[in-house]
Amino acid sequence: MAWPKCLVLVRHAESEGNVLTVDERTKFTTPTHAYGLTERGRKQAEITGQFLKDNFPPFDVRYVSYYKRSKETMDILCPDDLPPYEDPRLAEAQRGIYHTMTREQLRMRFPEEIERKKREGLYHYRPFGGENWPDVELRIHSFLGTLSRDYDGQNVLIVVHGHWLILFQRLIHHFSIDEALRRYKYGAFENASVTGYHSKNVNGKPRLVLKAQNAVPWVGKL
Repeated sequence: MAWPKCLVLVRHAESEGNVLTVDERTKFTTPTHAYGLTERGRKQAEITGQFLKDNFPPFDVRYVSYYKRSKETMDILCPDDLPPYEDPRLAEAQRGIYHTMTREQLRMRFPEEIERKKREGLYHYRPFGGENWPDVELRIHSFLGTLSRDYDGQNVLIVVHGHWLILFQRLIHHFSIDEALRRYKYGAFENASVTGYHSKNVNGKPRLVLKAQNAVPWVGKL
């Protein structure tokens, strides 16, 4: 087993959910997986698509989650290519009741859940109907197995989600839970940003080596 020759991860462009507050999203009738891109997001994706053409080789395979914003971003990045593979392991973390209830509703109906979240901490806490961070990491572990088994020496493009990408890097770079929490709190990845890796033998073992981190091609252009 080895790794793709070139692996590029693009966070989806700005979506309807990105321009709403947490409480506004809970009242939004569209489910989180169906958020579409904003007009600004479409422009971001167009600029990032040109950046990919100028700075990376053609891609042999492309992956998206089943989320609408992920698929719309990929359609703009690579409008003339064959449809990408849709993989549910790439989905953003499911937050259960936190997707559908305001903070006030949670305080009124599930005060014990707020206390449980404080006690267990953000990394371990699993809300009703949702996932905790280790659940997402298990999905990522599985997907990494697919990459190393099936795409040795190929160029792979994936449109991902911000939280997913933080946990992907935690597994690749082996940084701590505290560091993952810090990146989540302060926002490690911009919409339509590019993070890239290339494969390299390190001490006789294949490794993914960081080539670009959160490159944001549209900054200063919108």
